[in-house]
Amino acid sequence: MPAGKSSKMVPPAWPGGAPFALFLSHDIDKIRDRELFYFLAAFNRTRRLLIMGQRNRAAQTWRRLWRSVVSPNPPEQDFRTILDIEARHGFRSTFFVLHDRRWRRRGARYDLSDPALRRIVHRITAAGGEIGLHGGYYCLNQADAYRGSRELLRRELGVEAVGIRNHFLRHTGPETWMAQQSAGFQYDATFGWSDRPGPRDGRMEPFFPRHPDSSQRLDILELPLTVMDVTLFLNLGLEGEAALEAAWTAIEPVMAAGGLVTLLWHNDCFNEPEYRDWQWTYERLLERLAARSPWCATGAEINQWWRQNR
Repeated sequence: MPAGKSSKMVPPAWPGGAPFALFLSHDIDKIRDRELFYFLAAFNRTRRLLIMGQRNRAAQTWRRLWRSVVSPNPPEQDFRTILDIEARHGFRSTFFVLHDRRWRRRGARYDLSDPALRRIVHRITAAGGEIGLHGGYYCLNQADAYRGSRELLRRELGVEAVGIRNHFLRHTGPETWMAQQSAGFQYDATFGWSDRPGPRDGRMEPFFPRHPDSSQRLDILELPLTVMDVTLFLNLGLEGEAALEAAWTAIEPVMAAGGLVTLLWHNDCFNEPEYRDWQWTYERLLERLAARSPWCATGAEINQWWRQNR
């Protein structure tokens, strides 16, 4: 039996008698339109779309790139939109702030000392949201690096991060959990698939992983992922209704089991014509989920409740 996996899932009784729990989360990979690696990626994406004969989508990508050069969106705009969408249903969410090496292909796109980031963090926390760490691509399984990033969040943003999700969902099992635990994190939200929707290894509720040698329970709680935007729209190439139904098909078994539904939507896919399906799908999912009366909470709140009640 895999480390930390129980033989049978017992549906928990969530606060208020809610039939299931909902964890809304966002990875902050970038906060500005004018960003070198985005320009390079957009050029490459335009080339690929033209090769595939998708001229309309290539033109849309080019228009977005041109708009980002001549009239970039304010850094706070996407976050206002996200918070407004969630507030319609009384939902709150967790945002994971990236810290990693700058000017690397998979590195960070902003500094933690950026005044715009401080304004964004203030807006999120004022709305009742949570700030966690987006563990860097180049920091995988390095407890000292995780610890240093956590300390920088405290020093630069006044945030005491209890949760972490690694960039690109990089996770190697017990090694990752033990490094995160050593760095002082109480929960992780990385455990999921990037190439398919649905819970990884059938995990539909939070769980404490086990040490690979002793099978002793680790003291870091895993909040498993259910659906990520990139999976639907980039990795599977879905659009509109097809993306919505694929996400809902993955969500329904988790709801039926009384588990934890975790959504991951990136902030930079909002307010963009190129990504209109991404935002539309997120809004429709929240409408459907709200109609089923879940307990929606931040990662820190879910972590605290699970430890006290399970």
